[in-house]
Amino acid sequence: MQQPWYIKINGVTMPTPDTGVIDEYDLDTADTGRPESGVLHRDRKRHDLARYPLAWSRLRPAEAWMLRTALAPEQIEVTIWMFDRPVTKTMYAGDRHWEQYLDNNGVAHIKLQCQLSEV
Repeated sequence: MQQPWYIKINGVTMPTPDTGVIDEYDLDTADTGRPESGVLHRDRKRHDLARYPLAWSRLRPAEAWMLRTALAPEQIEVTIWMFDRPVTKTMYAGDRHWEQYLDNNGVAHIKLQCQLSEV
């Protein structure tokens, strides 16, 4: 069964992105590294941090304004479907790349690329 939404920001359903990648990574301290012995000494500060590179290619102006407003705060609560369930993270929106264009019928569309990163 397809979910009725893919991503919510601060509880509000957003347009479904064309591409939705879920990256997970660890954050190591500066003490992590390999001494001369060659054995890795890892000091992991946090693990399974989330990063979501997202892209929308055919937003209508109203949808673009909704996303622009939703992504503006310093921190946002993002709920996204991961596999078979919703996962909620506190995140921030990195740089947002907007592109505006007219299709062959003269209808305005907007593209957006951004990365959401867990706080």
